[in-house]
Amino acid sequence: MSNISRKIAKKYRYIFYFNLAVSALSGTTFWLLREFAMVEGDFGPESHFLQYPTLQLHGFAAFVMLMALGAIFTSHIPKTWYKGQAKKSGLTMLCFIVFSLLSAYSLYYLVTEDWHVLLGNAHAIVGICLPALLYFHIRTGRKSTRGKKRQPFKNNDKARSSAGKVS
Repeated sequence: MSNISRKIAKKYRYIFYFNLAVSALSGTTFWLLREFAMVEGDFGPESHFLQYPTLQLHGFAAFVMLMALGAIFTSHIPKTWYKGQAKKSGLTMLCFIVFSLLSAYSLYYLVTEDWHVLLGNAHAIVGICLPALLYFHIRTGRKSTRGKKRQPFKNNDKARSSAGKVS
């Protein structure tokens, strides 16, 4: 198992991207079914039959995403934080992710029906924006590292000689 560092290993990136795609597509599909695909049932409007399985898939993808984010939070973020590369987009992503987590928990357990539609729509908008924000974050990080070559340690004889002098 390779170590996740500043640059995430290709196989882990692909797993993360695939999971993000499943999460975004299932969440978007659920939202579209909830908003626009009500069907007429025996006792009035009912949810589309695919709505609940789509929500289950979205919940599973979110669970896997939490594990992937745990790896990123403990490795990628600490190793890149001090460099300041793509820090603003990274912080924005972090805020979006925290909002997604808190709003998902709230939608299941906390909010009343009055707030459910508003919070559900906000959760959907943030979720739809996350893949684009990730793309921007990656592009920003790659731009800041492109063209920069590692400078070898410069031997500064003047600094050494002046440090050894006693006045």
